[in-house]
Amino acid sequence: MNALSGQPRVTKWSGAFFSAKYFLVRALALGILFLAAQVAGLREYTTFISGTAGAPDVSMQTSALYGAAYLALYMGCVVVAPIMLVAAGLLAILEKFRNTK
Repeated sequence: MNALSGQPRVTKWSGAFFSAKYFLVRALALGILFLAAQVAGLREYTTFISGTAGAPDVSMQTSALYGAAYLALYMGCVVVAPIMLVAAGLLAILEKFRNTK
């Protein structure tokens, strides 16, 4: 067994859990994933809500999957990401005040 197997892997994109860097990276990832879904055209598949398929050559199940993924990313980008950014700012300010004392 490797001696390092019990230790978490640390990269430049990861931060300590519940830190400003952690929240910033997650908010940025949500934004990038939402942008990718927007560019891929998944927005048209949100029509599954009204019971119609997004495209004539796509089944209703596939349309629902794409539409639900887009809606989840949209809500994550509109609701969760701003909260994460505010939390990151507050944690950065708190950390700055802790280090000055």
